[in-house]
Amino acid sequence: MNNSSSNNLVNRVKNYMQNEEKEIVDLTCKLINARTENPPGDEILAVRIVEDFFQSLRIPYKIFEKVKNRANIVGYIGKGSPALLVACHLDVVPAGDDWKRNPFDAWIENGRIYGRGASDNKGQMASMMAVARFLKENESRLKGQFILAGVADEERGSTLGLEYLVNECGIKADYAIIPDVAHNMQLIDVTEKGALFLEITSHGKQAHGSRPETGINAIWNMIPLLERIKQLKFQKTSHPLHTPPTFNLGSIQSGTAPNIVPALCKAQIDIRYLPDDSADNIVNNIKNIIKEVEAQYSAKFDLRVISNQIPTVVPIDNPLVGLISKHTLAVLGTRPQPKGMSGATVTKQLIQKGIIAVGFGPGDETEAHATNESINIKELVDFAQIMSLIALDILS
Repeated sequence: MNNSSSNNLVNRVKNYMQNEEKEIVDLTCKLINARTENPPGDEILAVRIVEDFFQSLRIPYKIFEKVKNRANIVGYIGKGSPALLVACHLDVVPAGDDWKRNPFDAWIENGRIYGRGASDNKGQMASMMAVARFLKENESRLKGQFILAGVADEERGSTLGLEYLVNECGIKADYAIIPDVAHNMQLIDVTEKGALFLEITSHGKQAHGSRPETGINAIWNMIPLLERIKQLKFQKTSHPLHTPPTFNLGSIQSGTAPNIVPALCKAQIDIRYLPDDSADNIVNNIKNIIKEVEAQYSAKFDLRVISNQIPTVVPIDNPLVGLISKHTLAVLGTRPQPKGMSGATVTKQLIQKGIIAVGFGPGDETEAHATNESINIKELVDFAQIMSLIALDILS
C-alpha cells in the first residue's frame, strides 16, 4: 500500500471511530452497570449486552458456559486464515470502599468514564465492539477471521474463562491481542514473569499462654523461616525486558487469643520469577531452607504449591509487534515498546496453545482495581482506531 492510500485509510478509520465515540461511551457504561464482581461473577449480565450488539449487526456468535451464569461470548467476522483473536474479560474485582459515587452506575467527568471495570476491562471491550462493527461493515475485504471474545473469570485465574475456551471449546487463532496491560498504549507485553503462589503451614502445640514452655508456638517458628525465605537467591536475577524477580508475603493467619499458644500458622507468598528460571528450582530451595529451620528450632512445616503460572515469551520480531508499533505511530505519533510484565494476563494460556499472543491496550496502570476507577474516553476512541488498522492489515 502506498503512502497516499495508507494515509487515506488512516483518515477513514479515524473519522469512523470519532463518529463511534458516543456508542463506545454508551457501551462502556452499560457494561459497567452490569454488576459482574468476581466472586460471584455473573458474567451473563454483560454477555447479554454483547449478545444484543452482535445480533443487531448479524455477527455470528456462540455462548460458552462451564458453570451457570459464568458465561463467555465469542463473535466471528470473516472466515478462513489467518485468525486474529481479541479477548477482553467481563468480570471485575469487588468494588471495595470509599467511592464518591455508586461504582456500578457509571458516570462521566472531565472526559473520563468512571465505574468498576472502566479500565479493567470493560472500556476496552466497548472499543473492540466498535471495531467489530467497522470490520463487519468491511467484511468483504477480509481474507481471514476476526474473533472477539468477552470472557469470564479472568480476575480469579480464568478457569471458567479463556482457559476453558481454549482447552474445552475449541477456540483457536493464529494471533491474539489482549487489551489488559494499560500503560496508555505505550507498552507491548511480549513476556511475563512466572507467578508462583505458595502456602506454608507451621505446626505447633497449643497450650495456655501463661505457660508457653508447655506448648510449641507455631508463629514464633514461622518468623525465622520467613526471614530466611526472604533472602532467597534466585537462579536468574536479570532480564533485558523485565524488572528483577520479587517475593511478597501476602498473608499470615494464626492464633485465636493472646492467652493461647497457637498450634497452627499459615503464610501465603507470591513469587514472580523470570523466564529461564523454574518453579521447581525455587520450591526445592525453599524446601532446603525449611529443613534447616526445622532442625534448628525443632519445628514442623508443610509446603503446598497453590498455583504456578509459568513464564511466557514471544519473539520481539513477531508480526504483531511490528503492526502495533506501525499503527500506533500513525494514530498517536508515538511508538510503543516491547516490555516484560510482572503481572499475568491470559496471553499465558494462549501462548501455551501455540498462539502468538501479546498484550496491548489503553488505560493508566494505576486505575485497575482502584477506588474511583476510570478511563479516558479519547484513549478508547484512539484504541479502536489502532485496532481496526491492525485487523485490516493482518486480515486483508
